[in-house]
Amino acid sequence: MRRCSDRIQVTVWAGLIAAFLISAPFATTDVAHGTYVSGLRAGQEQAAAWHPVPARVLRATPLVAAWVSPALSPWRLSVRWARPNGSSQIGEVTRSGVAKTGSTVTMWADSRGRLMTHPPLSRGQAADQAFRAAIVTLIALALLLATLGTAMSLILDRWRLAGWEADWASVEPQWTHRR
Repeated sequence: MRRCSDRIQVTVWAGLIAAFLISAPFATTDVAHGTYVSGLRAGQEQAAAWHPVPARVLRATPLVAAWVSPALSPWRLSVRWARPNGSSQIGEVTRSGVAKTGSTVTMWADSRGRLMTHPPLSRGQAADQAFRAAIVTLIALALLLATLGTAMSLILDRWRLAGWEADWASVEPQWTHRR
């Protein structure tokens, strides 16, 4: 019985590895493509609905990030920009990179003049999102199949132990002379 369960266990793991090797390219490609197309659509919709506006920096406060260079660390900016109706608006945004008080930065606003937190999604950003989604899909598939394989191993171990228990129950009385 032990050899049989060992063969079954090896077959299960081989099947799961084969399933991973066969399904991983399809799953990651499908998820990456869907994520990329969705990102492109979102970027196009944002680019159509938003427009760049110059904003004057009233105050620039660095957010503490000791492990990052100042040029890459985030800054909280208090900015003033013109709304479509001509009135000025003041608000705060967080951006990476150094911005000095009094300088002008390009921000993105919607048709009502509300500032957006980021520019429209670019093709490169959509590709980055697709790549990350593919990696997460690959890891999730591997974890799923590994969990399934581990569960099958535990089930086979119980089956094997039950068989050993039954074999011992039939042999023990002959060795110990108990009935």
